[in-house]
Amino acid sequence: MAKDLIVVMTGDSGEVVVEYDIRLPAGVQDHLRRSEELRAASAQAQAAAAAEVRSAARQLHEQGIALRDVGQLLGVSHQRAHQLVS
Repeated sequence: MAKDLIVVMTGDSGEVVVEYDIRLPAGVQDHLRRSEELRAASAQAQAAAAAEVRSAARQLHEQGIALRDVGQLLGVSHQRAHQLVS
């Protein structure tokens, strides 16, 4: 619409380039920044949780518990238990 208005107002039917400089309000920028911080913290927490599950699976398996039973105790398939132990 901006391009059409410029052509109508100037009568120049050549190529019109419109550049946008969008600036978000400071409050919105703060929310977005905090959102990124929370996403990063969430990713770190998920990685830590996965490491803990792997450690639990290894510890159970090292105590002689079969992978099928490790899977059942952890609420995962025996194939996933094998992946966690490996």
